[in-house]
Amino acid sequence: MATEKGYRIEVSSPYEEWWRYNVELMCGCFDPAGNRIGFTTAESRVADVGSNLTTPPSGITPDRRAVLEAPVCDHLLLYIYIIPHTLPASNDIEATKPFPLDLLIECNGKRLLKERRTINQWSGASIELKVSAAGVE
Repeated sequence: MATEKGYRIEVSSPYEEWWRYNVELMCGCFDPAGNRIGFTTAESRVADVGSNLTTPPSGITPDRRAVLEAPVCDHLLLYIYIIPHTLPASNDIEATKPFPLDLLIECNGKRLLKERRTINQWSGASIELKVSAAGVE
């Protein structure tokens, strides 16, 4: 019999200036009746908002990922926040097009969602998803 592993959420980006964003992941864990039975968070924090950095800080690699693991439960309410701490260096619209964000969600080792979203360089993003072993809403 396979052991239940719970949920795993991973956020990454191939964008070369991905270092300009902090990532916050949080979710409420719920039972079938809709009662919250847990809460878990994870973050990939690079710098304070308003830092106005010109280069990535030491130790921040281009392949940085934010990963959240949540216990086995009926479903999750998942919140993903992409928060710019340093705004784009250019005000040119052509130079500040949205960038790609890769989102991977698994439950018990089974892929539920793998998608690429586009994120506004200026505002970042707030994403809310309902996730269960049956899929993502």
